[in-house]
Amino acid sequence: MSSLALGYVMNLLSRREYSEFELRCKMQEKAFTEEEIEQAIAHCQQKNWQNDQRFTESYLHSRSQRGYGLQRIKQELRQLKGVESATIDVVLSQCDIDWSALALNLLRKKFPNYMEKQPPKMKQKIWQYMLSHGFHSDEFADYVGSESQEFD
Repeated sequence: MSSLALGYVMNLLSRREYSEFELRCKMQEKAFTEEEIEQAIAHCQQKNWQNDQRFTESYLHSRSQRGYGLQRIKQELRQLKGVESATIDVVLSQCDIDWSALALNLLRKKFPNYMEKQPPKMKQKIWQYMLSHGFHSDEFADYVGSESQEFD
């Protein structure tokens, strides 16, 4: 195993968690051979320095705290981070994030008067924003324009 390849991966992992896919891409950019990439990643996984499940947990927590919903996070994990759906499903089955509460917090922050009756254009803007951030309509629809009651 190339000590240069292992050193590179360890340097990356010392700063933050990476998915296996991200590490492979970074190593390919640095022109490591496939064999070097395989050996370095296998070694790191054997030592539990790299673990896609742990990465997924960390990413899920981080992105949800930044106001992103489940749909967006799942899409990013699959498409940008190369995490397998099975790993994502395992992590999600163990997570205790209240997506409706997150949606409500985001509404309060981004649209302080979300509960007032909204003109159609503004309502559309709120819906578009929430959907683009990965929230399902079930998680926020009841709150928009519902000035008769306060949700907590």
